[in-house]
Amino acid sequence: MKAELTHKSSKIYFSIIGLILLVLAALVAKPYLNTTILAVIVAYIVQPLYKSLVGKIKPRKVRASVLSTIIVILFTLVIFTILIFAAIRVISLAITELNNLRSISNPETDIIENITDWINTLLTNIKLPLTVTPEQIITNVQSYISQLLTFLLNAITSIGTMSVAAVINLVIFYGLLFLFIPSFDDMLLFIKNLSPFKDEINDLLLSRGLNTAKSMVWGLLIIALAQGGLAGIMLTILGNPNTLLFTVVIAVFSFIPLLGTGMVVVPIAVFYFINGEIVKAIALVIFQIIVIGNIDTVLRAKLIPREARMPLVISFIAILGGLAMFGIWGLVYGPVIFSLLLAIIDITRTRYFPQPASEVEELVSEESESEPEPEQIAEDVDESTD
Repeated sequence: MKAELTHKSSKIYFSIIGLILLVLAALVAKPYLNTTILAVIVAYIVQPLYKSLVGKIKPRKVRASVLSTIIVILFTLVIFTILIFAAIRVISLAITELNNLRSISNPETDIIENITDWINTLLTNIKLPLTVTPEQIITNVQSYISQLLTFLLNAITSIGTMSVAAVINLVIFYGLLFLFIPSFDDMLLFIKNLSPFKDEINDLLLSRGLNTAKSMVWGLLIIALAQGGLAGIMLTILGNPNTLLFTVVIAVFSFIPLLGTGMVVVPIAVFYFINGEIVKAIALVIFQIIVIGNIDTVLRAKLIPREARMPLVISFIAILGGLAMFGIWGLVYGPVIFSLLLAIIDITRTRYFPQPASEVEELVSEESESEPEPEQIAEDVDESTD
């Protein structure tokens, strides 16, 4: 005869089974985990838009969700279109310029002589027993240009095409976004019901995690505009005829952490150098190192929400460590993880080591006061229902 399970042992068995199923579910969803998390963050970002549409159209939830998703789709399509045309234009321009450079074969041309004299003078000033000949410069430049032309020609043939995996991820993202937008409050309520913590603690953790993630996503766009704008200003000062085009391209490459903008700025400086405009080349490289490159990390750290109470040093560690562990997704994951960790530390300190007039409720009230946007994380579900 089977012994009946006690209440305690039943909870243990169900917890073990639930944990195993949770791990299996995570493994199954792993290929689309980043896509799912991004859809959740974007759904949170567009909540004000969705809730403003809910009260204006009927049937409210379905049409408001459809319109919100369509707006996101149109926004991304416009960005992709601009990027594709900019990429084609830049690659075509680069191929033309590289072909012109490859035609240089006479060591006695003024450009080659000027570059050779400048390099040899520099080597003499720093007391290196080396000399460079025009023939060496031409050979190295033409070899590099041939490799670069091959790369660009391969790139231009693939512009406008997307892999099957990318298309699938994009479709899944839009589908999840459509589902998450109207049910976002329900999802938060479900998480809170599963959580063993009190509501005020759940509100604090959800608020910090979501607001940090939202700030980092918006931060990507702000940093792109900042780096592209600064590079555009510098190129305008240097008299570059394709300033607007390169501004767009540099803004796009800024999404690649740390070295992204340098992948565009340095080749432009190389063109200046080869054409004998050495001062412009040096000025552009210095501006890239001191201004454009540094504003990336500084702005990312500053964009973490004030309520997260994250010191600047910890912000740098969160961002750089997140990049090292998760790749580009670490720009979001790293700060969110550290933000939640600091929230747990705050809660532990106030609950188990309380200070006078300092409780968890005070943290929650500070959280709501520091949040500039009108929406509330734990808002009643009935407000967005029919």
